[in-house]
Parts: sequence; C-alpha cells; structure tokens
Amino acid sequence: MSGVGSVQSAGDGYFLVDGQKMDLGALMMALQIDRTKTLDKQIADQMAEIQERNKQLKALNELMSQMRSLKAQGSDDDDFNQGWATIDGVRKPLWRTNDNWAKEFGIKWTDISGGASRKTRDAQWDANIEAIKGKIDGLNSDSQLSMIRLQALIDKRNQAFEMASNTLQKDQKTRDSIVGNFR
Repeated sequence: MSGVGSVQSAGDGYFLVDGQKMDLGALMMALQIDRTKTLDKQIADQMAEIQERNKQLKALNELMSQMRSLKAQGSDDDDFNQGWATIDGVRKPLWRTNDNWAKEFGIKWTDISGGASRKTRDAQWDANIEAIKGKIDGLNSDSQLSMIRLQALIDKRNQAFEMASNTLQKDQKTRDSIVGNFR
C-alpha cells in the first residue's frame, strides 16, 4: 500500500479505502503501517542530513588544523594545499587555497598578506581561525538539534509500530474468542 487515500464508510462496520473494503481493525492497521513508512522516510532523511553535517565538520576541523599549521609557519593564505581536493567526499579541483575552502563553507575570510609583519599575519590567521571555530560551533549546535529531532522521530516510529502490533494482537484475540465461541 502506498499511502492510505480517501476513507469512506461502507456500512456494517466496513470502510472503503482506495476501492478496497476493510473492517475497522484492518483500517487502523493500514493507517499505522502507512504512518510507520512515512516516519521511516523522515528518519532516513534526518540521518542523511546528520551525515552531511558530519562531513562538513570533519572538513572544517581539518581546514582549521591546516590553518594553524600555516600560521605557525608564518605563511600567508595563498599557500596551496593539494590534500583538500576530496575532503568533503566530492571530487573538486585539485588545487585550492584556504580562502577558497572558507568561501565554500560560507565563512567570512580575512586576507592574509604575505608582506605584512608576523604579528599582523598572526592576527589575521587568528581572525580566520575564530571564523572557522564559529562555523564549527554553529554546526555542532545544529547537529545536537538534529539528533534530538532524530530521537523524536524514532520514538514516534516505535509508537506507531507498537500501535500496529497492539491492533494486530487485539484483532487476533477477538478472532480467537469468536472461534472459541463456536466450539
């Protein structure tokens, strides 16, 4: 069943659902199974979102590590880093500057001038590192909220599945009782 469509009363305790005649127990079961499938899809989407965010966090942490290393060397931000070509799981141009990576993640970048004094370059690096930290903190907060949403979806899915199971058990008990009365 790909979703429960319109439901109409057919009389005598039966219902028409997408042209099929069902009793109340079957209708309740179909609705709970449909709800479970919908929640399964939402859970899968939420998990994909969390995985994507984790890829971004990994890339940003590695970028920040690279930036700290370049700062310690007294480098400017035009130093190329070949290792970043596939950091986020997507094939990218082989050579990118650190400011290109920051722009890709939507981070405000302070240009680090190679001719500036060491103190000035360090301050510029610190500004960029703080911007990366801010982005990481934001993604971590989003990640925590996503995990809460995921847990809520899993709880709802478990409740829907439990309700379907209870409906099935009650229906079976009713049938067993009816069969027992015929004996």
